[in-house]
Amino acid sequence: MPELPEVTTTVKGLNQVLPHLIIADVWSDYHVGTKNKSPEVIKNEKFLEYFKKEVIGKTVLSAERRAKNILIHLSGEKTILIHMKMTGHLLFGNYSFTGSKWTATDTGLLQDPFNQFIHFTLSLSNGKTLAFSDMRKFAKVTLFETNTRDSHIDLKNLGPEPLSHLTKETLTQQLSKKPRGVIKSVLMDQTVVAGVGNIYSDEILWLSGIHPERKVESLSTNEVGKIFDSMIEVLNTGIELGGDSMSDYRNIYGERGGFQNSHKAYRRTKQICQKKGCGGVITRKVIGGRSAHFCNIHQK
Repeated sequence: MPELPEVTTTVKGLNQVLPHLIIADVWSDYHVGTKNKSPEVIKNEKFLEYFKKEVIGKTVLSAERRAKNILIHLSGEKTILIHMKMTGHLLFGNYSFTGSKWTATDTGLLQDPFNQFIHFTLSLSNGKTLAFSDMRKFAKVTLFETNTRDSHIDLKNLGPEPLSHLTKETLTQQLSKKPRGVIKSVLMDQTVVAGVGNIYSDEILWLSGIHPERKVESLSTNEVGKIFDSMIEVLNTGIELGGDSMSDYRNIYGERGGFQNSHKAYRRTKQICQKKGCGGVITRKVIGGRSAHFCNIHQK
């Protein structure tokens, strides 16, 4: 699932190409063959019609990230919220629609097989298309009044942003809300810290030398400080490398990120730990229903 660095990379791309463009048309087939059709997402056909009515003709003002959500702000005090979930990513370019399928007419990376599962598009006033590829159709797309963002169900309970609203003291306070929780799971809890998921929690704990099964209440002030410093370093590296494309993620131009080439723990099961002088081997274990990858030697 795209995490903070991937969503940040996407939002940076959107802010390069979308502002001042007008939404000329909307298309989606999310409502076809989808089981979860809650009333306020475009998987619900009635809401899709409302969505179209509200956004067609609106001008894109800017894009923003909040946790793992993409917020596209429009004129008329409307905001589109997109959560990419497991396999979703936004693409920008020239597309054509034939029959029931969207196809990129640009040659190159938009032709990547991972970019062919188009289930939602915004046709734009410059002739380009913002297309959403989502192989498993798990993503969420909805719309809300911009001035209600603080009370919106997807945003109101989120924790602080690691790279802008988090300090060592704030992290200590946030972690203390889950004293009996194991640190791997608590770091991924979006009400504690916004934007960290499975990949980056593994990498943060590897760098900080903290075992993923440690209870929060067992962590010293110094250890929480190490987690904070590691979080900032790992997330910034993820952004610098354009996100992680070990799986489906691509940026808006169809390009792969590079963070998967820098993994120290995630999906390195049975490989020698890269920490200098450690000599350990990366272990995989399911913790809280999620796979954790860690070194049993230097992570204590």
